[in-house]
Amino acid sequence: MTSAATKWDDLRVFLEVARQGSVHAASKRLRLDHSTVTRRIGKLESLLSVKLLDRSQKGITVREEAQALLKHIEQMDMHASSLEEAITRTTTESAQTVRIATMEGIASLYLARCLGALSQFAPNVQIELVSIPQTVDLSRKEADIFLSFFNPKSRGLKSALFGRFSLFLYCSPAYVRRHGEPSDRKDLQNHMFVGYIEDLLAIHAVRWLDEVIAKPTMSFHSNSIIAQCNAAVSGLGIVLLPTFVAAGVAGLQRILPDISVRREIWVSIRTEQSHLAKNKSVMQFMKHIFRRDADFLLGRTETLESTSK
Repeated sequence: MTSAATKWDDLRVFLEVARQGSVHAASKRLRLDHSTVTRRIGKLESLLSVKLLDRSQKGITVREEAQALLKHIEQMDMHASSLEEAITRTTTESAQTVRIATMEGIASLYLARCLGALSQFAPNVQIELVSIPQTVDLSRKEADIFLSFFNPKSRGLKSALFGRFSLFLYCSPAYVRRHGEPSDRKDLQNHMFVGYIEDLLAIHAVRWLDEVIAKPTMSFHSNSIIAQCNAAVSGLGIVLLPTFVAAGVAGLQRILPDISVRREIWVSIRTEQSHLAKNKSVMQFMKHIFRRDADFLLGRTETLESTSK
């Protein structure tokens, strides 16, 4: 191995430790043992005659005097990614992978149903769809694209508003037979609800039931919105659902249609990854489906049209 190659390897180790915030996580990501990562950081610090990292109980942070170096390495990594992508496109027909992370409901009951249209924008891209109930750290390469119901406003991210969706109240015929249907907002205090587990809510944007009723009587809690749907279908209570979730669940009917909650759809990507052709194509696909389905997402229509368009 040449000296230049060795130096670049050391720089990439430093970059990954900076991204992950720990030697252990960087070691797993790089598939190197802990001692090798530590040794390469020490070698780089010795070569540059500067201390790069601070270590504390909270993890590892990049020292202020090393921030400029980190930015240069990030640029080098961006160019290396572009080169790798170009070589991949010219030497193989194999599909490239883009990982999208988002909440369970929109992942399983909307995005997964829309993937038939992906080939129009990214014919050689395969999607890895990760449903996760918390904010994703794209700087640690947990995903390529993060779809959220809020603007992350994080350093190093490019975020854009792609659309909006509405939530409405739903219940099952079984619930109506047992408890009747609420006549107005005030009458909701006399009914039971299913919803999220309060102390497991990591994203404030999904505290949507609070905007409809104060201190609801809860009959069922789950961190899974699909479990909430099934509980509501069984007649356990009323559930507040995004249109894209309710449309995929048989046995629920919309009630009190004048009561709704609205949320935004934000799509984020690491700035240094936004130029890659595969990521740009997937972003175009996502912009297309959110525009195409705007009326459905806002509840103006209750059924999703053809997802292959």
